[in-house]
Amino acid sequence: MTLYADIPGVAIQVSRDVVVASIQVDLDDDVLERFRDELLHRLHETGSCGVILDVSGLETLDSSEFAALRRIITMCTIMGAQSVLVGLRPGVVSALIEAGADVDGLQAAINLDAAFALLQPPPEAEDEPEPEAAADTDLDRDDNLPLKSGPAPEDEH
Repeated sequence: MTLYADIPGVAIQVSRDVVVASIQVDLDDDVLERFRDELLHRLHETGSCGVILDVSGLETLDSSEFAALRRIITMCTIMGAQSVLVGLRPGVVSALIEAGADVDGLQAAINLDAAFALLQPPPEAEDEPEPEAAADTDLDRDDNLPLKSGPAPEDEH
């Protein structure tokens, strides 16, 4: 592994089984290489199901830096994690689109809460019965007798 003592790092943490990387430093080839190595290592180490790339700290993002982030997202996908970009500034988005950046297939969210919602859909309600088990029907019963309401008959022995 390359030594990164003089290269700024990107804060990476794990929350709710998602690796969250907050990019608050200017990107260059060395920073992107360090970030890629550390992110993929953390993803492998934790087995997380998703990655959130928070780029809200970037005031600019040129097409080559964006392409490098796309390659990192592709690597995360190959490792089985879904990725979401968060915090893209309007000026950055406009510049990327004007430059013809490939944005097809990218998932993006306006903030971290929205990104977590994309990666972790709300659990299904456990209190609701399954549709098949919702009601006892005549067809489900072994005796094929119609259902009766009221008190149960007494035992006549």
